Amino acid sequence: MANYNVLFDAQAAAEEVIPRVIERHRSKGVLTWKLLHQMEEEVLAEVTAGGRFSDRLLQMICAPAVLGYPNDDRPASFEGHDFVPIVFGALERAWRQVH
Repeated sequence: MANYNVLFDAQAAAEEVIPRVIERHRSKGVLTWKLLHQMEEEVLAEVTAGGRFSDRLLQMICAPAVLGYPNDDRPASFEGHDFVPIVFGALERAWRQVH
């Protein structure tokens, strides 16, 4: 059970910085895959700077490269995806609240 708590703590830490990251990019208007990846990197950098979580744990809440999410200027959409990484999902929800 302790491992799940650490995962939830990492998710909570990410969700805490997401509003600041969204605020920096809100003028862009459209959430593209490229922007989503960029914001995920910013969230990860801020959470990493806190020093509370291992890199391995933080990778668990981010989009794994193996899933091959696009990284281009098309609008991001998780329609048809069976799995949405934690940080991607939280960013997308926060983006929709602002736009």
